[in-house]
Amino acid sequence: MKKHLFFLITTAISFSASAQKDTTKVIDNKGTIKWVISSTAAVITKADSTILYVTPKQIGDSSFAKFANNGLTKNGQTLELGGTLSRVTTIATSAANFLQITGLQSGSNTTDSVMVVNPSTGQIKFISASSLFNALTFGNGLTKTGNLVELGGSLTKTTTIGTTPTNNLKITGLQTGTLTTDSLVVTTTDGTLKIVGPESLLQSGDQYFTATTGQTTYLVTNMPVTASKVWVYRNGSKLTPAIDYTTIAGQVTFTSLVGTLVVAGDIIEVQWVK
Repeated sequence: MKKHLFFLITTAISFSASAQKDTTKVIDNKGTIKWVISSTAAVITKADSTILYVTPKQIGDSSFAKFANNGLTKNGQTLELGGTLSRVTTIATSAANFLQITGLQSGSNTTDSVMVVNPSTGQIKFISASSLFNALTFGNGLTKTGNLVELGGSLTKTTTIGTTPTNNLKITGLQTGTLTTDSLVVTTTDGTLKIVGPESLLQSGDQYFTATTGQTTYLVTNMPVTASKVWVYRNGSKLTPAIDYTTIAGQVTFTSLVGTLVVAGDIIEVQWVK
């Protein structure tokens, strides 16, 4: 009787001491409900038992996760990436820490979609590749027909194509033309292309003067400066350049020798080409 009473008192004291500590209810791997006393010990064990004992710290370990959501899926005790997002989710990146996906397979620009990002919110969306192309507009010499962009159309602004001796502009396959009906392509000093008729390529003039006695200077409209392209006649006789006359742009001047021979009524004819 005394031994039994002593056992009860000892048990009560032990229970009272333990009751002052926080406890946590857990379920072991056999489904048995157990109470675990909060302790600084790593694990509370019982040598003669096969029941699993854990501390509250171990309960919070990720390997004991019960649920997964917002893009994560729980497969047994494994958490995997994959699932439906349940809220707006932001992944912050930087130049040093960016998002990278490797092993992507080749896609199709006709059946697949293109990922796009809202520049204000960062929200990721997708659009079809064809709609992305259709959002583009073409002009200034380019024409779009369906998904085909071709060279051709009206220029809407001054357009310059820069060339160099190494990188020059070539057009092959040009057909044979005719000077009687076709025009010539010419350029201005700044490279602007224009067309002129074939008759404009070779310009010429013919001007007559009735001389006065001793007249040496004759002003000829549009005459070039090059003497080899100027022909001068006195009363039908051709004069010799440099010996009988000199030229500057728009003017013929007789030498003093010829000038002394000119009398009133002489017919001076000047012909020129350029």
